[in-house]
Amino acid sequence: MTIPQQNRQQDRQGVEVSGRVYDTASAPVPGAAVTLVDAGGRQSGRTATDDTGHFRLVAPNAGAYVLITSAPAHQPGATTVAVGGSPVRLEITLRGSGGLRGVVRAATTGVPIMDAAVTLTDARGDVVDSRLSGPSGEYAFTSLPPGTYVLAAGASGYRPAAVAVTTAETGTAQQDVELADGAVIRGSVRVPDDPRPTVTVTLLDDGGHVVRTTFADEAGRYTFHDLDPGAYTVVATSYSPSRAVVRVEDGGWTRHDVQLV
Repeated sequence: MTIPQQNRQQDRQGVEVSGRVYDTASAPVPGAAVTLVDAGGRQSGRTATDDTGHFRLVAPNAGAYVLITSAPAHQPGATTVAVGGSPVRLEITLRGSGGLRGVVRAATTGVPIMDAAVTLTDARGDVVDSRLSGPSGEYAFTSLPPGTYVLAAGASGYRPAAVAVTTAETGTAQQDVELADGAVIRGSVRVPDDPRPTVTVTLLDDGGHVVRTTFADEAGRYTFHDLDPGAYTVVATSYSPSRAVVRVEDGGWTRHDVQLV
């Protein structure tokens, strides 16, 4: 059997795979990366869409391939391509991908909080991404699939906060986060001896459980930050232990000095 000249030429040059990439509004997606991989996962061709969203590449042989398409602000896509003896024409739709940004601020003063840990989790509770807020308290997550997430933020000296956020297929959602000041207990421990011994200061909740433990510094000062409202017992240990009940309110700070004898 004689093979037509056109088919013999196509066998030598491969089979053309072409098409158009567009979004859900049927607008072309220029600059999209288009990669063709064979059944073994090896790259067989790679190109990018032009200004009209069109692309063209060549499969070296007939067989099953996967066409992978990706573009900024869009969710990537993968399409199975069966290559035979004729050119293949494809229409690829990429769904949009939104973003999320905002500012982490102190609730009482509105001052931006730098280096706050900002974490984004999905509906299953898996961490999607995390980062530290910038000098102006700013954060940003890009290329997020549309959906509902939980945004959590925390920083030293502040109460952590979490909010539910929703991103769309396109555009960037805005969500600021306010962190309330945690309650603080601070004071000093006075001892009669010189040199000053090491003093351990322990904080117990109203159930008698240890909440925090610290050491008084060389001047006898100690501090417990970021406390829940409630009643606490401060225990200073060096000589005979000293105990006292201290009550704090949310966002305030209370002074409590200790005299060891």
